[in-house]
Amino acid sequence: MEKLEVNVYPNSNSPQLFRNKILERLTKTHPIVIDIMYVTLSIIFIRHYYLHINQSAGFIAMLFLTGFFSWTLAEYVMHRFLYHKIEDATYNTGIQYLFHGIHHEFPNDQTRLVLPWIPSLGIATLFYGVFYLLMGSHAFVFSSGFVLGYCAYMTIHYTIHKVAAPKNFDFWWRHHNIHHFQQHDRAFGVTTPIWDIVFGTMPEKHRQTVSVKLVREHKKEKNTVSDLSDTF
Repeated sequence: MEKLEVNVYPNSNSPQLFRNKILERLTKTHPIVIDIMYVTLSIIFIRHYYLHINQSAGFIAMLFLTGFFSWTLAEYVMHRFLYHKIEDATYNTGIQYLFHGIHHEFPNDQTRLVLPWIPSLGIATLFYGVFYLLMGSHAFVFSSGFVLGYCAYMTIHYTIHKVAAPKNFDFWWRHHNIHHFQQHDRAFGVTTPIWDIVFGTMPEKHRQTVSVKLVREHKKEKNTVSDLSDTF
């Protein structure tokens, strides 16, 4: 695989996406907002399921944990096949840049480490609809585990980019940084490496597919996502 040459701006925030101030503000969300939203919805859903459908605590726990674990597979699949191009795992053009490449380019921009609440809720609703079609009312609990699995992923990912790695427990940091700065076609799992192991995308020693140039300050360039601000 030919090396992907990329500029990375570790000390800069990502450029403005929209000229409209309201739209621009909607592209930035703090993780606590997402946590509160999904924890609240999960409590409502599980309470409804317990009171009106099934009062078996064991069955509820099993459904919840299954949903939670299922998120890790969804996380892997979306990261590998949606946020990176299928043919070569690149992310520096097209929709992949808009949704993910900008994060690779500005990895420490804490204002855009989390999917904004409006598209996040829209995607969660889509998943819930699919789960409801597949399992009926059991989706109330399964979906709760699924979205709280997402919250766990979001928290881990946010922490990796915001907090320095501890000396005695730095696996998450090492695994994710390999994906960012060494092998962009490996280490797609953030919450857990289990699916990297299953599907053969664990990092390989002494291998590099990304040529990273660290740039101290970002200046607006042509053909970047910042050009969207000229339209909206």
